[in-house]
Amino acid sequence: MRISLLTCLLLLFLVFSVYAQKLEIIPVNKRLCVYTTYHSYKGETVSANALYLITRKGVVLFDTPWDQTQNQPLLDSIEKKHRLKVIMVFATHSHEDRAGGFGFFNRKGIPTYASEQTNAILKAENKPLASNAFKKGAKFDIGGEKFQLDYFGAGHTKDNLVVWFPEYKVLDGGCLIKSAAVTDLGFVGDADLTAWPKTILAIKNNYKMIRLVVAGHDSWQAPGALDHTLELLKKNNL
Repeated sequence: MRISLLTCLLLLFLVFSVYAQKLEIIPVNKRLCVYTTYHSYKGETVSANALYLITRKGVVLFDTPWDQTQNQPLLDSIEKKHRLKVIMVFATHSHEDRAGGFGFFNRKGIPTYASEQTNAILKAENKPLASNAFKKGAKFDIGGEKFQLDYFGAGHTKDNLVVWFPEYKVLDGGCLIKSAAVTDLGFVGDADLTAWPKTILAIKNNYKMIRLVVAGHDSWQAPGALDHTLELLKKNNL
């Protein structure tokens, strides 16, 4: 009986530990950090990864927290950690785990950005839009730091973009690229499963010297995310 009670207490501790960890920030290098928030999906706690870029002018945020309660804590953490404010927010597609915080950041007066296609989807779904729309493939140079938002085709969604940081050879894959640690494609309700493999191959052919690929969910440090995504798609399409 004592062993059973101890086991139950340990399980409860582990569960509460997972929920207590709502926001995690891990540096990739001196300019890029991955931040992770968590959300319940099909009864399980799932992580969502995104990045931010530290520039001389301020911090550029790519995607918004999936857990909307972490919008302000993320801003506070960034300002405390880097003594800089978030000056721009980009979304890589229209889903809640990427663009769900636009309303919050718009109210804060922080410029938000999405592709014209993503903004059109958000408008059709009666959701907060980005205050600025850009064409796919747009390149930016902010505070001495360069990045570009590229589109290679449909996949997880029809509007999914990736973010490329040429100086650091880091690719922010968003939900288009699956973690090498997962065994399925996750949510595919808006996916184009026929186009998705072609999109991944186009990414592989375009970026020849990738040092790090950051997947949108689960472990982002496991290598081989692009090839693993192709394998998952191959199994799904059999």
